[in-house]
Amino acid sequence: MRRLQAWQYLIAIFATFWVLFAIVLIISDIPFIVISVALTSLAMLSVVVIGLAWAFQNNV
Repeated sequence: MRRLQAWQYLIAIFATFWVLFAIVLIISDIPFIVISVALTSLAMLSVVVIGLAWAFQNNV
């Protein structure tokens, strides 16, 4: 059985956090533009971290 790589774990962790964060922001009745900016910023930072983890594990 093949082990999952770190970037695959990070995808699951960031996706779960993103969904939970979105639920909290929506429930707290924050304006839509603030929610959009917060979730987009978090998604872009997550993509950068996942990309760096992938590059590190693939010696790029």
